[in-house]
Amino acid sequence: MSFIQLENLMFSYSDSLKPIFSGLNIRFDTDWKLALIGANGVGKTTFLELLCGKLKATSGRISANVNFCRFPCKISDYNKTAYEISEEIAPEAEFWQIEREVNLLGLDAELFFRPFFTLSGGERTKFLLAVLFAGEGFPLLDEPTDHLDLEGRRKLAEYLKSKKGFLVVSHDRAFLDNCCDHILSITNTGTELVRGNYSVWRQERDKKEANDAARRENLERERARLERASEKLQRWADKSENAKWRQGGERDSSNIDRGFVSARAAKIQKRSIAAFERRENAERNIKELLKDFSDREELKIFSEKYFKSELFHSEQLSVTAEGKTILPPTDFVISSGERIAVCGKNGAGKSTFLKVVAGEIKDFSGTLNISPRLKISYVPQIADYAGSLSDYASLYGVDESYFKAILAKFGFDERDFSRDMRNFSEGQKKKAALARSLCERAHLYVWDEPLNYLDIQAREQLAQAVKSSNVSILFVEHDEAFITDVATSVYTVGS
Repeated sequence: MSFIQLENLMFSYSDSLKPIFSGLNIRFDTDWKLALIGANGVGKTTFLELLCGKLKATSGRISANVNFCRFPCKISDYNKTAYEISEEIAPEAEFWQIEREVNLLGLDAELFFRPFFTLSGGERTKFLLAVLFAGEGFPLLDEPTDHLDLEGRRKLAEYLKSKKGFLVVSHDRAFLDNCCDHILSITNTGTELVRGNYSVWRQERDKKEANDAARRENLERERARLERASEKLQRWADKSENAKWRQGGERDSSNIDRGFVSARAAKIQKRSIAAFERRENAERNIKELLKDFSDREELKIFSEKYFKSELFHSEQLSVTAEGKTILPPTDFVISSGERIAVCGKNGAGKSTFLKVVAGEIKDFSGTLNISPRLKISYVPQIADYAGSLSDYASLYGVDESYFKAILAKFGFDERDFSRDMRNFSEGQKKKAALARSLCERAHLYVWDEPLNYLDIQAREQLAQAVKSSNVSILFVEHDEAFITDVATSVYTVGS
């Protein structure tokens, strides 16, 4: 049986004061369908790059009796045909092997002879995965569900479930449930390996967090008790010592056994020091516990109530571009308090519909009955901004302190607040856009794939914020768990 082992691994980037990994020890088998999960910035992509040799560990060792193949793959020339690209990525694979995998992923064999740039995002993803699994090596898959619609993700999960083994990084909980049999979680304090899918890991994690919360409460209660006891003993010790002196500060000339009094005071002082040490030990235990205590910060959405129950409706709303229909005729209505998920295949016009509603696209046919008094907060699919967070908050007219407070709840570090947003990760950019939207008091929130690049905890935070408010929201999303959790209804474009 093939295996991969990391022994006492340490890695840090040259410009980083804190190592990404330190003393990392993991062993896993290559026939596992292993999911790698963790918060944004915890080092998941770095982990994959260390395995495949793109990065070199600062110290420690990686042992593996397999070669690695990585997704996404580097494309040398997008003008080449898909077949030519496949020969570069997996030269050892026979054509029939690649064709078989392509067929299993529901692609037409004609795309082999198309220039790669003509393939859609979903077609590229499926084709490259097919090539990887037709070739040799242990697959390392970094966010393979990007560019896939809901049905595409289900089919990919079914495909991966039939494979022998792989390591996949993903934040899509339903996807992980449907294709993985082991979960490796990376946190700020280490790793945790669980046999089972994401739901099994979540159950185990919830139990641990409940136990940690109870232990934390007991430790804090014990710390408070010890602090009171220490202060009380210190007062007794001081009182006993002062008994040797007159109130006015002169030595008492009476027959006081000062040796006895001093001994008693020293004994009480010793008990006081012991109580103080027990309190300090409780404090250390609390700090150690909090290192990996996943206490989710609660997010809030403060929307405004619209004066009518209906927010807007459309009749035969459609959009064409260069003679091609990019949004088919759409009849739609949304009322206050509704949370509607807009679904459909890739290219069906979901994002186009949201852009029309948000006023980003003004050239359309049909009817859109929407009042200029309706306040809309829009988050686009691609969040790409430059400048500081302060500039961004000013641009949208939101309170900077509140905006940064929400980002802190999303896991932003103080150092991130002074960075240029161009240097943010994609997950950080999306969190900034969502935090700005949460600051806006709107009648309707229009979000286009709000979970793109977000870690699982942020997804759960956002879902809880939506459910705990009376917010009206129109959104496009391919995360099945999020749709099931928050949507009051589903609208399919083109149905």
